Formats: sequence, C-alpha cells, structure tokens
Amino acid sequence: MAVVSDTNILSSFAAADALHLLPKLFQGDTLYIPPAVEQELQVGLDYGQMHIERIFLALQSGDIQVLHLTDAEQTLLASLPAKLHAGEREGIVLCQTRSHLFMSNDRRAIRYCQAYDIDALSLEILLRLLWTRQIVSHCSVRALIEAMAAVENLTLSQRQRAIIFAPNRS
Repeated sequence: MAVVSDTNILSSFAAADALHLLPKLFQGDTLYIPPAVEQELQVGLDYGQMHIERIFLALQSGDIQVLHLTDAEQTLLASLPAKLHAGEREGIVLCQTRSHLFMSNDRRAIRYCQAYDIDALSLEILLRLLWTRQIVSHCSVRALIEAMAAVENLTLSQRQRAIIFAPNRS
C-alpha cells in the first residue's frame, strides 16, 4: 500500500529530525506527496523554515516521491470542501481513487476521510504506532513531541496525548 502525506505531518517529523522513522513505520510502502504539498513545502522553506530542507533532501534521494494527479482526479478536486488546503484535497483525492493511506494532522481532513471511508492516520496515531510497534521507545516519542513543539510550536491536547500514550493492550 502506498502512503500519501499532507504537508503538516512531514513538516512535524522534519522538525524533530525524524523523517527516517516513517519508512520504518511503513516498511515496503512508498511515501508520496501530491504536487500541492511540494508547493506548500517550498513556501515554508522560502519563509525560513529550514527544517523543511530535510524533506527536499528526501525527495532528491527518492525516499519521498511526488505523485501527480490524473485529469479525472483533477476534476474530482472540485467536489472536496474548500476549507481543506490544496495539499489536503490533492492527497485525499489520490487516496480515494487509488486506495492509498493518507497522513494528516488536520482534523477536518481526518474527519472528511472518516466520513468517506478513506484510510487516514493522524499525527497522534503515527506517534502511537512508533512506540507500540517498538520502532522507538515511549520516551523517544515524548522527545519527538518536544522537538516538534520547539520548532513548530506544535501543541497537543490532553486527548491527543491520551491517545498517543494509552497503555498497549497487545
């Protein structure tokens, strides 16, 4: 299964210098971004968000690839809510039409995916999977969150933290 990411997930992982964890989480799956996400990342880099440079290095090495929309997928974009950003809309359409997994930290995008049976993972679920699959330790996830907060001013609610650190029942 291919995985399509929104801008905010990649930016958060780049802020924590943790992009290398995503391929470990999705072993054997290709990580893609739509063209609008690449453009959004370029804007962030132009505004001095230097951690985004790590994402462009991953694009250059092929660890992340740009996945272009077909004409039919471009047409489908108009049916998605205008409140979603261009990268989210393109990512959702790619996942909807190609049965890929979508990653986003935008609640509206995640709710839209849930409403239309599109497989999607939020940041809190990704962080939870990192420690429950023993890719990194519980403490390392806390350090990732601190790094994301320091670089991107990421704030997680108590509910989100409860999801990330709920006891593992497996």
